[in-house]
Amino acid sequence: MNDEVNFWLENIFEFLKKELSLLEIELRNRLLSVTDNKIDLHNVFNYFFDIRGKRLRPILVLLSSGLVRSRNSNNKINESEIKLAAAMELIHNSSLIHDDIVDESSHRRGQVTMNHKFNNRIAVLAGDLIYSHAFLIMNDLNFSRISGILSKCVEKMCQSEINEIISPFTNFEQYIAYLDAKTAELMSTCCKCGAIIAGADEETIFALGEFGTNFGIAYQLTDDFLDDEQPKDFDVNLLLQAKIYCEKAKKNLNIFKNNEHKKNLLNLIQYVINRPNLKLKESQDHCS
Repeated sequence: MNDEVNFWLENIFEFLKKELSLLEIELRNRLLSVTDNKIDLHNVFNYFFDIRGKRLRPILVLLSSGLVRSRNSNNKINESEIKLAAAMELIHNSSLIHDDIVDESSHRRGQVTMNHKFNNRIAVLAGDLIYSHAFLIMNDLNFSRISGILSKCVEKMCQSEINEIISPFTNFEQYIAYLDAKTAELMSTCCKCGAIIAGADEETIFALGEFGTNFGIAYQLTDDFLDDEQPKDFDVNLLLQAKIYCEKAKKNLNIFKNNEHKKNLLNLIQYVINRPNLKLKESQDHCS
């Protein structure tokens, strides 16, 4: 895990310790399945997955499904929830590989990107292979509604990236729409699908979907601030906007009773709010 981990994420990792352990086993087994025991192919994928991310998308699946189950006094994790969480993580990682190719990025998570380590042809095909395997998992789960939602999500993500290349945003509303499609759509999908797989009603599915959208926009606003990717065409305070979306995300959880799953969804919001402070502390530590 990278050095962005802080107190809020640590609490979540501890709370979901069993589930995240099962997730890592599932992802490792899927990786072996993708590479089919071919050493060269295994080296390509193992290189990318060697440095794991924060697992935010699977966490959103697991906390959302757990929140629904806790309403029904059911605390037993379902194998389908782990598989769904794994599929979402694969979708996310395949999109990162493709983003690095499009952006001609040289580094991610502190190491040389797959496209620079190997080449664009291998990287784009590796991303495609991971995408396809995520949908194989969805096929195994046999939840047609979830498969449809995820397909629409991927479509929106790809359309947004193409639109940004052809016609870059020129105002704040277009920028937010781009962040919605780029990041928030998948996070919203994680929350909605997590709720669906746990048997939630429509009100709950909608509320958690809205939470994922607002959380995702807040996360990406903060990410752009930290990466110094402030849009140049208009003047806006990214951190202030991120806090506004964090407040919206909090309100989306008002319909739920207080419990550990809700508490940890709120911890995710605190993580976003505190990321700039963590970055500042790291910068000060390096300078001292």
